[in-house]
Amino acid sequence: MKNTDARHTLERKTLSAQLYDILERKVITGELPPGTRMSEESVAETFNVSRSPAREALIDLEKAGLAVRVGVRDRMITIPTREMIAAKYDLWWIVDVGRTYLSALNASAADCAELRRYVDRMERAVKSRDSKRYLAACEKWHTKIRQSCANAFVNQVGGECDLYLKWLEVIYDRAPDISEKTVAEHRRILECYEARDLGGLSESIREHIMRQRERLLILFEASGGAQP
Repeated sequence: MKNTDARHTLERKTLSAQLYDILERKVITGELPPGTRMSEESVAETFNVSRSPAREALIDLEKAGLAVRVGVRDRMITIPTREMIAAKYDLWWIVDVGRTYLSALNASAADCAELRRYVDRMERAVKSRDSKRYLAACEKWHTKIRQSCANAFVNQVGGECDLYLKWLEVIYDRAPDISEKTVAEHRRILECYEARDLGGLSESIREHIMRQRERLLILFEASGGAQP
């Protein structure tokens, strides 16, 4: 009997996790825009599941900061505010400094060489105004520079920050910031990474992320403080 109960519990968790992944993707891509209301009943009916996994998925969406409770069983997709955006970016740079430094402590010469190649690609993409190539190199760079961080707790918080910031960019900033200044910021971060310079990483990462924050806040204000 215990084995059967354990199997059923695992199945329920798996179903709720799958449902959460679907809802998260719909939020991050903008298919479920800020202010959208959802109830346990409507989610269960839409995906033809019982209320239990629907409830668990909505709770997890709330924990991720992508939804807020607006009733006993209802949630609403979070509506960003200026204060919230500023605070999320503050959290992002603080966590990213630690995550990147811990990664630097474990990075090899080959890791650093790979990161330099990605920055070179970004620079060439800027010169040719190739946004697709730039974004591909930039994504690989960010993934690689954090890859050697072995602290699971830091990585979890960092991943949550990445998710939230990606969502804000989808809502307000669909055009990437492709400039020589951005490339220079990445090179400076990499120099500090190779030197395992915590102070330099803190300064360079904060400068890079704060500039992104100001850019996003300008776009947020231009949208009237709501989803475009």
